[in-house]
Amino acid sequence: MEYRDIAAKTYVEEQIKANPSVIKKITTERGLAEHFNVSRTTVRKALNDLIMGGYLSQNEKNLEYSKVFEINMLKMSSFSEEVKKDDNTQIKIKVLTNKIIKMPAELRTFFCSNEQLIRIIRQRLLSTIPLSYEITYLSSEKFQHLDQVDLNNVSLYQFLKDHYHLVPSHGREEIIYQIATGDKATNLQVVEGTPIYKVSSYSFDVNFQPFEHTVQYLVGNKFRYHLSAHNIFKYKEN
Repeated sequence: MEYRDIAAKTYVEEQIKANPSVIKKITTERGLAEHFNVSRTTVRKALNDLIMGGYLSQNEKNLEYSKVFEINMLKMSSFSEEVKKDDNTQIKIKVLTNKIIKMPAELRTFFCSNEQLIRIIRQRLLSTIPLSYEITYLSSEKFQHLDQVDLNNVSLYQFLKDHYHLVPSHGREEIIYQIATGDKATNLQVVEGTPIYKVSSYSFDVNFQPFEHTVQYLVGNKFRYHLSAHNIFKYKEN
């Protein structure tokens, strides 16, 4: 592909990203080619790249613009706060289970104990479409009676701040690529084999005590992770 073809394709992609409604008003390749003053081949390649990148989805009738959420890996904020940067975004939180369990063997080192944990399993939905499926583990001693609270449509971090005076200090995240299988595919409502992120987070309070571990599964083409720091020279990994 020659440079001018790449430039034209990039132009079409950026224009559609900036004004997604154009694909609703102009629904044919010919119409888009005329609108952007490029060839139909350029439009076709641009649309294919947008679909592959998760910006567009295609059903039997037409193309639809898919919202892609940007997550800052260095920011100590809740998932809800990150995805609600866009005022038009309405995220619903559905609690699937909230109960006390025995300490899983693999978490004893992190929590430095063998106490019981509260395990909360949730979905986050954009309208009726699942964005994430997550399993959160919290100390049952620090957060007594939390298993009896209705946490539907509640930001867990905000609730812990308001009712348990929790002040998160720092944490770490591990992000890997997986394909959706079993309960992950079911709860994300995707076919098995769909690419997903697995995000494992470990959080500590201001006293450097562990208080939360979450494993989160996200539909791969709906999220992008990036690193953004105010002063990169002051950033260091502990």
